[in-house]
Amino acid sequence: MKITHRLAALAAVVAAGTATLTMTLPSAAEAAAAGFPTCDLSEKVKELQRWDTNNQYNIIVWKESARASSDLRGVAAQDFANSHECKNTVKHSNYFWAAFREGTFVHQGDGGYRNWAFVGNFQRDGETVRFFPR
Repeated sequence: MKITHRLAALAAVVAAGTATLTMTLPSAAEAAAAGFPTCDLSEKVKELQRWDTNNQYNIIVWKESARASSDLRGVAAQDFANSHECKNTVKHSNYFWAAFREGTFVHQGDGGYRNWAFVGNFQRDGETVRFFPR
């Protein structure tokens, strides 16, 4: 399944599952403490969406090596954690997340969920994702 189809499916599933929650965005410490599912970063996106019950923010999670550049504006919360890479107990990488209003993220490398995942009001053109206010 293509990444765009997986992202659309993820957005629909997560949106349906968060309609009745009433939490607010986590503090950086709370979200970081929950850990990073490094084999599927869309799981971290789902976790963060539970905090954004009014769907006010775009959310992105990425492995450090997957970011070519970014300009995320209106950041409500963000953090990172250093975790073992997927199925690798020796190698570590930094994993980042942000909840924000709008901006641009340019991806590099493999486009799988081990490297990045996002949800929100966006338009994707190849490796460039433009996020718009929700």
